Order: sequence, then C-alpha cells, then structure tokens
Amino acid sequence: MIRPTAVFASALLWLSCLSQAPALAQTPSAVAKAFAGRWITYDRNFSDQKSCIFAFSSELKDDIFPIAKTGCTGALAAIVGWRIQNNQLVFVAEDKSAIALVGGNQERMSGSILQSKLPIIFERLEVAEKIEQARKSIECSYVGYSQTCASPQDFTPPPATIGSPSPIQILVNLNARAEPRNSASVKGVLKPNACVSAEVCTVASDGLWCKVKTENGNAWVKKQTVRQQRWPIITFKNGCV
Repeated sequence: MIRPTAVFASALLWLSCLSQAPALAQTPSAVAKAFAGRWITYDRNFSDQKSCIFAFSSELKDDIFPIAKTGCTGALAAIVGWRIQNNQLVFVAEDKSAIALVGGNQERMSGSILQSKLPIIFERLEVAEKIEQARKSIECSYVGYSQTCASPQDFTPPPATIGSPSPIQILVNLNARAEPRNSASVKGVLKPNACVSAEVCTVASDGLWCKVKTENGNAWVKKQTVRQQRWPIITFKNGCV
C-alpha cells in the first residue's frame, strides 16, 4: 500500500524535475503543438467555480492560436487566444490586445495580468489533478520543523492583496524563487523566524504561493512542501511575533 505522504512527495519531486527550458524558442507551430491541450488555474480571482480551464488549439486562426474556456471570469474571460512575444506566451482579447503574459514549460506556466498585476499560474490539467489529489490525501503536514500537525487554520492564506502587503513568519529554511514554479531559479534562502511581507498570493495544484519582499527583490515562496523528500511541512505562518 502506498502511503499518502509518499504519493505527495513523489508528485512534488516529479514536478520539480520538469524541464526548466521554456520550450518557447521554437517556431510558433512547434510551440502550439507542444502546448496544445487543457490547462487549469485554481485561482478563485478568475473562476466562478473551483477552477478556470483553457483548451489550447494548435491551429492558427487570424494570426493567433485560439483558446476555448470553461468556468473563467474576470480578465481571463476576455481571452480568446495567444501568440508568442519575446519567448513568452501573450494571452490576447478579441481585438488582439494583450491581457496576460506568461512563461514556463510544457507542464506549468506563470505570469501576471497586465492591467491588474494579479499573478496567474496555469498548469497542464492532467498533471495538476494528480498533484492536487496527492496533496489533499496527506493526513498530517507538520508546522515547520515541529512534530505538530498543521490545523486547517494554518493553511489560511495571508490577507495580502496588491498594494496591501501582509507579514508572514518563515518557519524553515525556505527557497525564494523567481517565479511560482519549482523549476524557477532560486533568488535566495529565507531563514527560520524571518519576517517578510507577502505582497500577493495565488493558488496552484501544489498549494499556496506568495510573492514576498527579500533583500534580492521580490520572490516567490510556497506554503506547503516536502522536507528531506519525506515529511510534508508548512513553511510559513501568517503574521509575525
């Protein structure tokens, strides 16, 4: 019998080993074929249900690759397709104006809505569902380095919004990454008990990610991870002592 903890650890380790290459330095046709299929975001800022799902077409139409949508609201509801610009995907509206800019690989992309600056994470649907299922099967995630299992309250996002940051206290040695992706470069390591400002947060299949201010500029930290490839842990708590 496979333990839930092992399933979650395997899923996260697999995700962290995905190619870091953006897979965008190709012809538009090759990129379209590589990225074709269903993508999901769990951020409730962009969905009237549990999630917003995009279906990428690989067939060029009117100079863009069309996108069909399910359950999407807000800025994402206006997106009709994408094009390539400077090695990134640009999501566009009916009039071809840019709505969002994302980068990443064929399993996970991240970026922001250009007007509101809200972050956005899109994941390959089939991959995301497996990771989400494994994460939710965990019976106990420890609070930092302690032997205390986290309560539902420990998973609550900090009340951080654009223009209104919220303090969080780091509980472990925590990688701060350039983007909310396990494959993104590490900009620094935050130490236990450090107090930093969360600028904004978003949700992915592997849980909550928050953009924080560090000595090396803004970076992203993940709320839930696996310590020593074995123990699921909570990496920070809301508020500082």
